[in-house]
Amino acid sequence: MVTRVLDLAILLLLAAAILIPRPDVKVKPALPPDSAVRQRVAELQTQLVAARGDVEAALELADIFMDLRHPDWALASLEGALDAHPDDYRVHHLASLALADHFEAGHAYAEAQKALTLCESGSSVACGETERSRLDILKNTLERIKNMDMRRDPNSAKEQLIKGLRLTFIPKKAAERPGTKNPPAKPDHKSGTHP
Repeated sequence: MVTRVLDLAILLLLAAAILIPRPDVKVKPALPPDSAVRQRVAELQTQLVAARGDVEAALELADIFMDLRHPDWALASLEGALDAHPDDYRVHHLASLALADHFEAGHAYAEAQKALTLCESGSSVACGETERSRLDILKNTLERIKNMDMRRDPNSAKEQLIKGLRLTFIPKKAAERPGTKNPPAKPDHKSGTHP
């Protein structure tokens, strides 16, 4: 009887030592407490439980999770939309970004390629020139690192990404520059129009 009690006490102490976090570990909530974001996540998750393939809810939820730095959660929220709407470029685009943020360059490149192909040749949602250009830049950038292991060599991946994303300086127009004086056009009182 005494050995059983002693065994049980040792088992409880061992469980406590394993389950209680170390003092140097700081535990933070996954979502901001008492915020509108938390409420919106709950609403979107409820919508996805009711209709797993709801693209709009899945995209919004994945966007929120990407902003909160949870790419794995974003991928999980996109699963139903990917299955229900494989012809929507937006779902593949967001999946590509989540996979890249999750350091899976090869899969991210494949999703970016699917998104660009759908955008160019018949997505179920209209794809404008801006979206096509954005997808083209994403695909070309991910193509540079698609065969790299980003977890083992993040510095080389970063160098390749920076080479792919050429920094561009767009100068301000003359009217927007500080120190230039371009007064707004005055209306022509006779005809009621601007000169």
